[in-house]
Amino acid sequence: MFRNVLCLALGLIVGVQLTELWDYMTLTGEEYESTAIAADTAASLTRPSLADWLFHETRVLCLVLTMPAHHKTKAAKVRSTWGSRCNKLIFMSSEDDDALGAVNLNVSESRDNLYSKVRAGLAYAYEHYVEDYDWFLKADDDTYVIMENLRMFLYPFDPEAAVFFGHRFRTSYPHGYMSGGAGYVLSRDALRRLNLFALNNTKFCPLNTYSEDRQIGYCLLNVGVTAGDSRDEHGRERFLPLHPRHLMPSIQNGTWLTTYSYFTPNMSDCCSETAISFHYTKMHDYDRYEFFLYHLRALGLPEKPTVLPTKLTYEQMEQKLDFWNQQETDQTVPLS
Repeated sequence: MFRNVLCLALGLIVGVQLTELWDYMTLTGEEYESTAIAADTAASLTRPSLADWLFHETRVLCLVLTMPAHHKTKAAKVRSTWGSRCNKLIFMSSEDDDALGAVNLNVSESRDNLYSKVRAGLAYAYEHYVEDYDWFLKADDDTYVIMENLRMFLYPFDPEAAVFFGHRFRTSYPHGYMSGGAGYVLSRDALRRLNLFALNNTKFCPLNTYSEDRQIGYCLLNVGVTAGDSRDEHGRERFLPLHPRHLMPSIQNGTWLTTYSYFTPNMSDCCSETAISFHYTKMHDYDRYEFFLYHLRALGLPEKPTVLPTKLTYEQMEQKLDFWNQQETDQTVPLS
């Protein structure tokens, strides 16, 4: 009796295994591929995108220069579009606005006071957030920033290196400065050096009414912060100090952009495919940029990046800083 039960149990087990083997062997290639695609699709729905991952890996605090008259217009557009993709968004203003995220920096509104206002904004960011974020972006309320491209560009670099990036202009001092309208981004160490050694030293960082971008650049370079090169592998700019209509299909020769840019612009191929910012954004431009960048889809395009660039080692970062420090402008037209 026991032997019969044992044989019956073994027979059932063998039968079940043979059935599963037969099912596996007869599964067509098409059915197997469909199963694999379904499994991959289900996994992709739960897997964070590269942009989402970078949001947590490369943390950017955005400081946007504005004024009370723009709180409900330009600043509101920034907040509802690209500013929503910052890790932290602060508007540098002369009035507090909790709903917007504006901070009163106690600097009166005047073009002559923009430098003082940005100094106060960078001091505020240092005092409250220097250890909470990796990079600190300064932009105007008519700047549009593609945050995903900014993070992808910044990812390889160490935020504890003394460096800042943007669209580099030449001036009376050799290393130049970064355009305020295109936006410039400071590493954590650059912000630290600016506050610890520059803002409290009128020799390194004099108080005056000159343009804020030139003066901040002067302050940074005086405390050993390197002006980094943000161009792509083809020499095309990522930070653009003009609206696209002034850059495409070609840059007009003889303009202030061709005169003051640190590197001679490519007149017919100005802009990187991984561009980061544009300046002189009008009210209707914010929604246009959002539609064309984040909603419009051409079949099969664009290809999404699936891997991140390699992070630089300490030695590689030092080599980059040395190389950038030795760069010289290739412009031959004298500055006016």
